Amino acid sequence: MNDVPWIQAATIGSEAARETWALAARHVLADAAEEYHAVVTAQALADAVQERSRVRTRQAVHQWIGDVLYRVAVDCERRREPLLNSLCVTAGGAMGEWYADTVLTVRGERVGDAEEHAAQERLECYRRHGADLPPGGGEPARPPVPERARSSRAAAGTTRAPRKAAASTPRVVKVEAALRICDRCFTALPASGHCDYCD
Repeated sequence: MNDVPWIQAATIGSEAARETWALAARHVLADAAEEYHAVVTAQALADAVQERSRVRTRQAVHQWIGDVLYRVAVDCERRREPLLNSLCVTAGGAMGEWYADTVLTVRGERVGDAEEHAAQERLECYRRHGADLPPGGGEPARPPVPERARSSRAAAGTTRAPRKAAASTPRVVKVEAALRICDRCFTALPASGHCDYCD
């Protein structure tokens, strides 16, 4: 149980909250990079950074996670490291729309295929953070195409070139959050962090 009290992001201000979350996100993503082909969903990352920092918000994740990931990318570039934000994917396993814009802003590179670029960056992250790589140093892995996208392309008569048989699929790492207990009634808190009985 974490005894550190929660702080609302509105109390410390948006800028301070996002800087704090960016520091926490760097640690969460670096931990994920220790496992070959691991990725973290945006929602799992959002939950983990709030838990780790003890700064929470009621704002929807999509309204702030892109800015936090941008800050992580700026820090990686400053350190001359591969982009840890490439490890953060949508629930469907794809890169968010923010990714190509972030690479352009941070590095000045135009990204033609965000999925391929991110796969290469992830491989460099695994190498940098000591993942147990297979013989030959590993290979980039593109996220799987969600079933909905495959069936809609098939219905439209379009197909995608088959992937190389040797390529493997990234694994989504479940970021564990410690069970939180209400300090007044001692019941487990829901994901919101607000006790349904006391608040």
